[in-house]
This record gives sequence, structure tokens and C-alpha cells, in this order.
Amino acid sequence: MANTKPMYRLVVFEEVDDPQGVRDLFCKVTGIHPTDAMQWIARAPGVWPKPLTEAETRSLLDGLFEYGVPAEAWRVDQFPDIVPPRKIHTAACLPEGFRVQGLHGEATHWVPWDRIELISAGRIDTEDVFRKASPPTWSAALAVGLRAITLRVGKPPDRSKRASRVLRDPVGEAIIVRRDPLIAFRIIENQMNYAYLGDRLSPKASENFPVFLADLCARAEQADVTPLTQSIVEHKDPAESAFPSSQALLDYSTHRLLWCWYRRARDKQRLEETGF
Repeated sequence: MANTKPMYRLVVFEEVDDPQGVRDLFCKVTGIHPTDAMQWIARAPGVWPKPLTEAETRSLLDGLFEYGVPAEAWRVDQFPDIVPPRKIHTAACLPEGFRVQGLHGEATHWVPWDRIELISAGRIDTEDVFRKASPPTWSAALAVGLRAITLRVGKPPDRSKRASRVLRDPVGEAIIVRRDPLIAFRIIENQMNYAYLGDRLSPKASENFPVFLADLCARAEQADVTPLTQSIVEHKDPAESAFPSSQALLDYSTHRLLWCWYRRARDKQRLEETGF
């Protein structure tokens, strides 16, 4: 018979003040190599990459509590899944809610403002591209050929003559999560129709994106707005909100969503116990 015992995902919510002690804890409970454990701890907060048994989970939670590290565990089958998010190209921030439109302008999804749980945006680094330059002239090609024939050391045209480097700016992305039901939307800065902005519309997507985010944040008053989202809205240094990939932003957004729920449950428990 297959093993039906539940497995758990461990979520750590803050940086670790005693990395060596926590490293030893994870090594003892999971058998992980100390170097691998330390590398993960250095990246904390985050989600432990492998599912854990109930016994392992309890041991880690008890140990992390002793080290003053806030953490919680989710059953694997109940872990919030926002992957893949629904990619949208046309949306509008209206007084009544957030409207998502289809290819023909039809409303495909409607979210009341009090149902938006999380707004998480960042700027995704993109690789530079190289554009091919024109091929070498006949005389240059002939000279290289003659050198090869005569066994002389030839020098091929350098890369700057063969291709030109085109620098690419980071591209803004946003993950919007609604509750009841739990659905995530993904918006890419330069693939979005911002027509609803009307007179505020700019020819540049990079200028429309922060305006769109500002509308979202202003209307979704109950949503958790990440600090990196606020950085984009306030036109701060783009490096502050940079992510190496879309997946990195999605991982960050998932962790932030879990932190939002954890904080809400903690505050509720504190209110019930103390009355304030």
C-alpha cells in the first residue's frame, strides 16, 4: 500500500540571526550537507525546497522557535498554488473593481477591490542582444582567405565589427492575487493595453506601468502592497526592485502571500489573547 502520510512545506519568514545554530538544526533533522544548509539559510526568508515528514516538520518548528525565527508549515496538498498565473493584456481599474478583458474587449474576470489580496511588482532583468552587422567586404574576406592559404596568422574581424550590442532595460512585471477563489494574474509592462488611462496615457509602456500600479494600490486598500511595488510607484532606483527572472518574482510573491496570511493569523491570535 502506498504511503499516505501527509508531507509538509516549511516556510521561514525572517532572516536567521544565528545561522550556524540553525544550520546544525537542519542538518540534524534532514541530513542535508552543512554547505547546502548554510547556502539556503543565507537566502532566508523563504520556503524550504523539499517536502518534510510530520516528525521532521515538528522538530524544525520547535527548533526555529527556540532560535526566535518565525516559521510555519503547510501540508503539501494545501500549499497555495498560484502557478501559473493568468497572463492578461487588457485590464482596467474602475471605481467598482478590477476588470480583466479578453482579446475582443469582453470582460473575462471581475475582482471587487476588497478581494485583492496581494500586489507584487518588480523589474525583470533582460539579457542584452547583439545585432549582426553587415558582412565583411570582398577585400577583407579575400585578405583573410589569402592569409589562410599562405599559412600566415590571420586576425578575424573583432566582435564589435561583426555585431553591435543593444542594451535592454529591465521590464516591469506585476503579480496580482485575489482571494475567494485564489487566483493570480500576471501583467507584463510592455504587453499590456493601458487604454483605460485615457488622458493620462503615455506613448511609453514604461511610463504607463507605474501609473497603473498606483491606481491598483490606491483602490485595493485592503491588499498587501510589497515594498518593491511601492518603489516602482514612487519612481525610485530600478535596482531596488530588480529580479533576475519572472520565476524569482513569482517565488517572492508566493512567500509574501504566505507572510500576509501568517501575520494576519498572528495578529488575530494576539487580539484574542490580550484584547489589543
